[in-house]
Amino acid sequence: MKLGTFVSLVLAVTSSPAFGRYSLDVNLDKGDGCYTVGEETACTATLLKDGKPAIGEKLRCTVKRERDVFRRDEFVCNGRPVTIKASMDRPGWLYFGFEIIGEDGNPRAGEGVFKHRAKPSIVGEIGAMYDPEEIKALDSRPADFDAYWDSCRAKLDEVPRAAKLAEVDVPKAHRGRVKCYRVEVGCLGRTPVTGYLAVPADAKPGSLPASVDYLSMVWNDASRTVAVETASQGVLALYASWHGLPTGKTAEEYRKIAETWYEEGGRAGDTDRNAWFGHEMFLRVMRALDFVKSRPEWDRKELVVRGGSLGGIQAIAAAALDEDVTVAVVSVPSACEYNGYKQGRDSAGRYRGKEQIRRIEADPRRAATLAYHDGVNFAPRIQCEIYVCTGFADELCTPSSVFAFYNALPATTRKFMSTNPSTGHYGTTRNTAGDKRVAEVFRSAAP
Repeated sequence: MKLGTFVSLVLAVTSSPAFGRYSLDVNLDKGDGCYTVGEETACTATLLKDGKPAIGEKLRCTVKRERDVFRRDEFVCNGRPVTIKASMDRPGWLYFGFEIIGEDGNPRAGEGVFKHRAKPSIVGEIGAMYDPEEIKALDSRPADFDAYWDSCRAKLDEVPRAAKLAEVDVPKAHRGRVKCYRVEVGCLGRTPVTGYLAVPADAKPGSLPASVDYLSMVWNDASRTVAVETASQGVLALYASWHGLPTGKTAEEYRKIAETWYEEGGRAGDTDRNAWFGHEMFLRVMRALDFVKSRPEWDRKELVVRGGSLGGIQAIAAAALDEDVTVAVVSVPSACEYNGYKQGRDSAGRYRGKEQIRRIEADPRRAATLAYHDGVNFAPRIQCEIYVCTGFADELCTPSSVFAFYNALPATTRKFMSTNPSTGHYGTTRNTAGDKRVAEVFRSAAP
């Protein structure tokens, strides 16, 4: 690993979730989880039951090289650690996932700590990366990529913002100090920009740095809490919905919206670069920035964008498509390296697995659409400071796809990578370096 190219910040080398009756102590022989090609990784695990080493339970370890299962090992727990060894013959990702096996030979669903996932039986996981700085995406960047997005920018400029703001209540601790507004901003496409704008109550014109947070792919309200907490630090803050969802609805109303979207939207339109939902999402990304920059409170110096998962690819697009962005914090981003399957890797996000590979290859227009919206292809446009993070146990937005994006950034771009071998996708991987940098920006801009 080349220091200076990226920074590895290891938050933990042991995964011991304290949920339910079972947990797993799991670690690698290298604390940072980074290896060179051909080097052997030793993964050691101890199953715990009610906090004590388990006796008699059967534990299965699934080892994957990128998206392909390499081997499965089963052990009867005897109270002592088990060790699994594996290696990679090329740059990439090595994954270890552990499940408890029942008497019928199948994983015991519900025993694990990831009950909200597709694999509720997983009781622990960890990953390793081999020469991650050598991971390169295949060239899929259309020749007219920049011209296309410049034309989208020009068309968007013709659409009036026509912003609508409605003041909403804030938590008691911030009343009188922060004002918050429900926001709707006109945009090119089927839905407007929606979310919450928060601003210090005593803000003067030209006095505040700005921050835009992009919501990930969850079906709920954009967080006014995040906007208010950010604004309380002396910041002009916008929290924007990923899908132009209406704000202030109930959980049941958002559930119905989700059902409709999956029936009518989802991957529909992905044979046309102008019709796909991801395209309109990126238009809203730009328009959200337009709106924030139009506010009189903005100091016209600092503009921070942040997001994780689907919010991460939105932050990537924001940094690539708006030259006023000064700092981008991108956590476990989706939608990077859609053609990764051609090198045996999983794409990050929705277009993953054999079924989706067949779907992409069934119509060349689909691959073309994705190429115009791939984080890897946005990377060459990014000139601002950018802070990226990935967890080596992330099966949804794989660390290889994140490094493919990271390594595609220009050599002149100030970039940092935070990693953690024992964290996955669901809110466990922290962008430590990015959070620290944003805190510095906010403090330096404070009056």
